[in-house]
Parts: sequence; structure tokens; C-alpha cells
Amino acid sequence: MQKFTRIAALLLVVVAVVLAIAAFTLGRHASRSTVAQANGNAAATTHSDAAQVAMASVVAANSALPAGQPIAASALHLVSVPQTQVPPDSYTSVDAVAGDIPLVDIPANISITANLLAHGVAMELKPGERALAVPVDELTAAGNRVLPGDYVDVFLSLKPNAAGGYGEKKETTQTRLLLSRLRVLAYGSHNLPQPKTAADTASASDKAKTTGNPPPPPHTAVLAVPVNEVDQLLLGTQDGKLSLALRHPEDTGKPDSSLFPPPRRVLAAAARLTPEQRHALDDPENQAYAGIDGAGLAGRAHATPPREVHAVRRAPRIEIIRGTQAHSL
Repeated sequence: MQKFTRIAALLLVVVAVVLAIAAFTLGRHASRSTVAQANGNAAATTHSDAAQVAMASVVAANSALPAGQPIAASALHLVSVPQTQVPPDSYTSVDAVAGDIPLVDIPANISITANLLAHGVAMELKPGERALAVPVDELTAAGNRVLPGDYVDVFLSLKPNAAGGYGEKKETTQTRLLLSRLRVLAYGSHNLPQPKTAADTASASDKAKTTGNPPPPPHTAVLAVPVNEVDQLLLGTQDGKLSLALRHPEDTGKPDSSLFPPPRRVLAAAARLTPEQRHALDDPENQAYAGIDGAGLAGRAHATPPREVHAVRRAPRIEIIRGTQAHSL
């Protein structure tokens, strides 16, 4: 009986060992399958993520772009970058950048962004124009109905004893059209409208909702003034009162200054000028350089400043008296 028991125990030990070996083999195979499946899933995920990376096209410089010179379309090209690496305020169209002026030197292969290009009021000026601010209020600016982009006439009111010039006094108040059809570049805190994206519009709307405060009343208007008329506007601001009159954009009527005598200039032309130089006196920049004084602003075109009186020095005289006759040397 004991011998049978020993044989049975030995058989159970052998079976246990076999089962243990089988379990180890099956576990190892399952572990390898799990690792292979995990590696396959990871590789598939990586490939899927790489395929899902969005790309975008932005404008970049072909070569170095010097500051202050308009950008030619041939100097720009489009480059593809990941959507997550697109620079803020970049451009997606070459036409949107061509013709703009860089504020600084832009190296080659650099993405063009809005902060690198000139913007603002200065870029709205035409050749020969200057931006000038004048004081305004509700009464002098058509009840604050003036908007950037409008055209206005500037009327000047000179009160008595104002801008007489050379000691002369004005006896009556005068009002006249000073400058005609000037373009409004800015009015108060409002500038000329610029194209905006939907995101910019939404942001501005949200900002307006959060503040809830009305804008302050405007105190200045920025006008585009021909350079040869800047003197008149500045002098009118100091010596009189300016009023802005709105006009229709299609109304192009302007006064003919050739029908009236020109105002006296502060600086007289130099002597012995050539015909070409005298013709150059009519250039807008030279007219602005010659300037205008209060008498010229008030319309006294033929008034002349008082001339300095110089005493004539004469040589000393010697008188010789001979008897009843006197002789001078």
C-alpha cells in the first residue's frame, strides 16, 4: 500500500511540473503577443498623428528687403509651415504684401508679419500731403458728425484785433473759406477703417461689451493738407477759429486762387535768380518755406512791413572865414 502511495505522489509531482512548464510557456507567448500588439498600435498611432499635422502657407522673403523701400511681388514667395508654428499676424497671399514698405531691414527667408510693415495714418497720405491736427468741438465740427474718410472745407474766423501784423489792428470780424476739400484721416480716437477678420471684429465687439463706457468727446481732427497750405492752417489755428464744414465726396469744386492776389510771404525771394529758379518759387515746398504772416492771412496782400530808417552819415565839414566871406571844405 505504501508503495502504491509513493508511486501516486511521484506521478502527481510529475504532472505538476509538466503543468508548470506548460503555464510558463503559454504566459511567455501571451506576453510576446501583447508587446507586439502594443508596438504595432504605437506605430500606427504615430503614423496617424503625423498624417494629421495641418500645414499652412505663409509669405516669406526671397531675399533681404531694405527698410523704407516698397516690396516687389517677385521678392516674395509662399512657404509651408505647421499650423502650430504659423507666426501671429502673418500673411497667406503675396498680393497682400506686395507694395508695402518695411519698417526695418528684413532678412531673407523670414516670414512677413504685420508688425514689420508700415501702417497707420502716414501710409494714407498722398504725395505732397502732410497730416496735421486741428482742434475741434461739437460746434466747429458739424455737431461731431465728421468721420474719418470724409471731406471737409475749413472756414476761418478772425476776430477784431487778431492777427493784425506790424501794429495794424483789424476793425471788423472776417470769415472766409481758408482751405477746401481736405480729407479727414482721423477724428478723435477713430482712424480710417481697416479691413478686419471675423476674429478681430468679434474681439472688438467683446471689448466694447466689457467696457461699456462711451468714448470721450473728440478734441482733434487729423487732416491731409497739401504742404503749401500747411502755413495757412497753422496760422489760422493760432490767430483765429477754424470750423469744419462737411461736403459730399463727389463734390470736387474748389476756389480758383489765381483770381485773387496772393498773400504776402514772410521770406522774400533772393536777388539775381535765374528764370528756372524763379519758376521753382511756385513749388509747394518752396511756398511753404516762404511762409505767411498775420497780415497775409487776413487778406492784406499788398501790405508791406515798415522799413527801417537809417541815418545818412555825412563827412564832417570845415568852414573857413575870410573877412566877410565863408568857405566850406
